[in-house]
Parts: sequence; structure tokens; C-alpha cells
Amino acid sequence: MKKYNSKATIVLGLCAAFGAGSATAGLQAFELENTEQPQCGYKDAGGKVIVPPKYDSCGGFSEGMARVAIMKMGMVKGYDGGEDYEDYLYWQGYINETGKLVIPVEHQAPMTGGYYIDFRDFQEGMVAAYKDGKYGYMNKSGKMTIPYLYQSAGDFNDGLAVVSKDDKFGAIDKTGKTVVPFKFNWLDDYSEGLARYNTSTLGDEDSKTGFVDTTGKTVIAAKWDEAMEFLEGLSAVKIGDYRSGKWGVIDKTGKVIVSPKYDMAYIEPMGDAVDVDGGRYENGKLDVYNLNTKGANAYDEGYDSITRYTLDHQGKVLSKKTYTDWSEIDQERYP
Repeated sequence: MKKYNSKATIVLGLCAAFGAGSATAGLQAFELENTEQPQCGYKDAGGKVIVPPKYDSCGGFSEGMARVAIMKMGMVKGYDGGEDYEDYLYWQGYINETGKLVIPVEHQAPMTGGYYIDFRDFQEGMVAAYKDGKYGYMNKSGKMTIPYLYQSAGDFNDGLAVVSKDDKFGAIDKTGKTVVPFKFNWLDDYSEGLARYNTSTLGDEDSKTGFVDTTGKTVIAAKWDEAMEFLEGLSAVKIGDYRSGKWGVIDKTGKVIVSPKYDMAYIEPMGDAVDVDGGRYENGKLDVYNLNTKGANAYDEGYDSITRYTLDHQGKVLSKKTYTDWSEIDQERYP
């Protein structure tokens, strides 16, 4: 089972989604209680309402801009040439740090499978926008600087955005120029100058993952069954299948820093989460886990406990602790 980052926000009945970072602008999103439909707005640090609660979703601030959204009827483009149909859609715009709506609420946030809403935030002065089944990019004044050309569109990182067209992935710069050719079956957003690529189509259990640089040149060959993006110069990688594979750590040259020997490098998504918890170095540390079992395979025969190992950049175990189950770990991480 492959893990891929998602830009979407999952919605299970609750329409208002609040992002971190509002305090940066001095405004905090709030939601009205005891209303038939969730309605949200923004207050300042003193509790004064600056933006009235008239939106269905209020995001956190990113680069001085916060996403606001409403839900209304609209036409949904049919999948793969199918017939268009009418349904409720989310439409988003952006407010600035004073609460002024500077980009009108007229940009669609597409929904996938009835659960995932592709809300977007500004990054490096640009944000992906969606229209009629295609993505482009606009700046903070709301001007479309890159037209609607792409099947999918990532956020800008390191001056590049990963996009796809004709079922192939590549990368463009902020002028829309193709920098990485459209030759990959899957390509992740760039992180620290490297992007994960995959040798096969999304979801193929036999596919392998490697890394390319900002020109599209392969830096680390696709030999890993799973890999996390690079942070602090290191990436957690896995050899083997979902049930019996082992995790280790490599550096940006592909050198193995920690031989694959741990059962898990992250915690599986819980509740409304759409991305894994952990799996990346943070403040010089990475948490990995082993499932302790008396049987041959913890996934088949169950496990008795879980041991968490905290590693440094050299792979040295700084500390370890054993838990009875994942809920105990979750309670400690998020008391």
C-alpha cells in the first residue's frame, strides 16, 4: 500500500475547516455553534469580530492570505468525458490580514469521492486554481499568471510546481515554463530540492520510488517500495510489502544511514486525517516503531505491544518506550 501526500481536506459532515497559523495575522477563525449549517468568520486577538460568520469554511493564514469558502450549487464536470451534472460545490476566495476579501469567492475547490475538498493556500506567492477540470495558478491580486492547462497541480516549492497533463507528471516554474519534462507516472512536490517519483501508476503494488532533482535528473534510483519526502537532509525509506516490509533512513546521495529494520516510520491516518502522522525528521529526531509479537508476523497474528525508537541524524537511538497499543501513543502525542 503506497502512501502519497494529499492537498485535500477531508470533510465528514463538518464544513468549517480551520488551519493553523491564524495567529500570525492576528486573526483567528471561529465557528458559530448550534446552527444548522456550520458558519465561520474571524476575530482579532481581543475577540472582536472582524469578518462576520458568513462562510462555510475558514482556513488559516499562509503568506498573509487566508482561504474562505462557501457551498452552493454548480455544474460538475463529468469524469473522463462523462456527462456534466449539477451538485453542491465549494467555492473559495481569500482575505488578507485585515480581513478584507481581496480575491472573490469564485474559484472552485473540487471534491473527490464526496469526501476530499481540494482547498488551496498560497505558497511562494502563488496558489493553484481550478476551473472546468483544469488547474492553473494565480497571484495574490487574483490574476491568473499561469492558465488552466493541467490535470493536477501541486504547490510551489523551491520555485517549482509539480503538475500533470496527458496523464504524465512534470514541473513548471513561476512563468509556466516546463522545467522538468512530462515523463513521470507520478511525481511528488519538491522538498529540499528533491522530489519523489514512481515507476508505475498510482496504486500499483509493484511500483518503486526514487528521487529526482530540480531538472528531472534521477539522483536516487527507484528501488524503494515506499519513501517519505526529504526533511533535514534525510528520508525514511522502506523495503518490502505493506505487511512485512522494513524501514530505514537514507541521505540525499542515497547512502543508507539506517539499515531497514523497523516495522513502521509513521502512524497510520486516524479519524479525519488524510496524511500519515510522522515519518519525517523534525528538530533532529525521527520516531520509528516496531510491533512486538510472539508470532512470525504481527499483521497476521497480532502484536503484544509497540516500541517507539527515537533516532538522531546518524540513526543512533536516543530513547525508546513501549506502549500497549496505538491509542496510548496517540493520547501521549495529543493529550
